[in-house]
Amino acid sequence: MPALQSITDDLLIDAIHRATQRVVLIGPGVWPPLAKAIALAWQKLGSKNVTVILDVDPEICRMGYGSLEGLEILQAAATASGEPLGGEPGVRICVVIADDQTFVFSPTARQLEAPPGELPVATTPQPQSQPKSNGIVLTKPPAALETELGSGPDGETTRTLGLDVLDQQKLAALKQDLDQNPPKNFDLARAVNVYNARVQFVELKLGGCKLSEHKAQLPDHLIQVLKKNPALSKKIGKNIKLIDEDDILVTDPKLSQATLFKCRETIQSQYLRAVKGVGTVIERSKKADFLKAVESLKAEVEKFAANVETKLAERFRITAEQLTDEILEDLLKDLPESWQKKLGPKPDPNRVRWFALEDLFKAFGTPAGKVGKMKVEIVFKDVTYDMLNDPEFREQMAEYFPDLQMLEEYSAAKERTATRSTRQKTQEPFF
Repeated sequence: MPALQSITDDLLIDAIHRATQRVVLIGPGVWPPLAKAIALAWQKLGSKNVTVILDVDPEICRMGYGSLEGLEILQAAATASGEPLGGEPGVRICVVIADDQTFVFSPTARQLEAPPGELPVATTPQPQSQPKSNGIVLTKPPAALETELGSGPDGETTRTLGLDVLDQQKLAALKQDLDQNPPKNFDLARAVNVYNARVQFVELKLGGCKLSEHKAQLPDHLIQVLKKNPALSKKIGKNIKLIDEDDILVTDPKLSQATLFKCRETIQSQYLRAVKGVGTVIERSKKADFLKAVESLKAEVEKFAANVETKLAERFRITAEQLTDEILEDLLKDLPESWQKKLGPKPDPNRVRWFALEDLFKAFGTPAGKVGKMKVEIVFKDVTYDMLNDPEFREQMAEYFPDLQMLEEYSAAKERTATRSTRQKTQEPFF
């Protein structure tokens, strides 16, 4: 008999059906066929001769080590026999004892691959992931394991495994968790050809941070006044800059518009490649580091925005006052029609100045509004299969990534489609 064997569900169920003295199951989870065999063993052998120890965690079901239905079958059988199910958090090995046969094996995460004895139907020439040997078969279990199960010479006093009892409250919490976030139902019989591109398109945008380009359009009635004064119209246009290019908010070497864009350029040069005729590309292997760098840039933008908001109000005030002083004399000579009813035929210059300031502040907007547009955006787009197989595209990419294999192909399982009502029912075994 080989040392390593394929431990299948059929092999275990057969051994459990033939057992006449005891049955023990230790593992992360259980599927319905094996659970039903143990439930029958409870009826045949009696409550003290069957022991079940599992890891009662919703992630066990989501990974495919077992199902809620299998757990419910065992819970019902244990309750009928007056025996509790034992819990052992974190267990990731399976042990099944049937009389003097001991099966020790690695459980299969059935969301990822088919278990031994259940080959998926291959639809591609790609080899399927299929465990052939996953355990060993012994005679009597090791004495240390007997002691930890409480079935050694000293009985229950030495038991250390499965002391955390599974009750209805824990089972209800598990069921609620799985209802909210159910396992994906993959169909390993429907293998499909999958590709993995080693590169990805990406756009890194730094919006709203170019303070030196922020402009405001003057109100129409003020523009009309400017047009009538050639000297002013040459000096002041319809749109005016709100922040000068030499302002400290633009040039400060510690934190400013300049430092933010320098940071973005550093990230781009380190992680991104602008491929001519294609777009900006990143290697997937560098994506995690790229995202960390972008998070640092976002933190800098947040600090910059907080600093700018406290200072923009003062900048806006100074700009509005300077502009008002430039055009006040012309305003008094040619008062906008919309102001005449409010200010009268001979208005107070101070009131006219206040009207001009108010209209300019409205045109400038609020500091909070300007700051709210400051943000870092990342847009990822996948490279299509057709592009990766296009000779021209591959030639263009090879100039920038000469040593990088652009395309990896393999076979994978397809997720089963299910209606909402189907998902709400008790989960059926996948295999």
